[in-house]
Amino acid sequence: MTILVTGCAGFIGSNFVRACKTHLKGVSIVGIDDFSTGRRSAVDPSITFYEGSVTDAALLERIFKKHKPAYVFHFAAVPRVSYSVEHPRETTEANIVGIVALLDAAARHKVKRFIYSSSSSIYGGAKKLPTKESENMPDPKSPYAAQKYAGEVFCTIFSELYGLDTVSLRYFNVFGPGQYGDSPYSTVISAWLEALYSRGTKSFLEGDGLQSRDFCYVDNVVEANLAAMRARRACKGAAVNIAHGERTTLREVKRLIEKESGKTIALERRAPRRGDVRHTHADIAAARRLLGYRPKVSFKEGLARTVAWYKKRA
Repeated sequence: MTILVTGCAGFIGSNFVRACKTHLKGVSIVGIDDFSTGRRSAVDPSITFYEGSVTDAALLERIFKKHKPAYVFHFAAVPRVSYSVEHPRETTEANIVGIVALLDAAARHKVKRFIYSSSSSIYGGAKKLPTKESENMPDPKSPYAAQKYAGEVFCTIFSELYGLDTVSLRYFNVFGPGQYGDSPYSTVISAWLEALYSRGTKSFLEGDGLQSRDFCYVDNVVEANLAAMRARRACKGAAVNIAHGERTTLREVKRLIEKESGKTIALERRAPRRGDVRHTHADIAAARRLLGYRPKVSFKEGLARTVAWYKKRA
């Protein structure tokens, strides 16, 4: 069996490829990345790799025709809310045209299931916590969030019109080894650790630090994607939350990092970020029912592993 992994040089994609080599023995992995945000050093040399964009229909046709992937894992995107605000056309081409091109190729080449990396940003600030998919309708507040939501809509359309089974995974605040502090997807965790273990960068805190996030360790996201591939029931375009199901304040994050690192984080205090969501907290019951998803790594254990990775790099 062959699988296609888009964005294989990125943070989540490279972690996923690494896990596949352990958990999917005998599976051939084909990767594609244009290095717009990914790192060349993150590409596993053992996979079949294509440098290029998912918007390149001719390239996609060659890949699908030659390798005939049974499953597609779509991690590739031009990320970051602020960048999408500044570059709405460019990010729309990459994030919407790209997924439609992939879905089209996947449907024509009879892929078994298309697994899409979506984002909790599509909620635009959930009305109820913990956030249930059925109680919080998408309300995107940025081009990036709108693009991610459009991807979900196209996944559902391709399931209904073309018989391509799809599932959209709405990630909450993913962190872990391989996430650099200067990454477009960086969380406050990686930003603070980057400043703690490198020179020339400063740590800052926007607001009072009592805002909280449902941080999701990257191994749990990887597990969600594997569970989505293995799910016996047809997903039919469903969209589900992928998170830990708990929330942690930024003050507590600071305390735990200092405990694990033995270092003190000197924070520059800044005004609250405009439009920032105060709290995120996902209800993951739907992912548990549909996919059998259960986060295996706790937040504290994931944080300890992340601190250890930064120590090793220092």
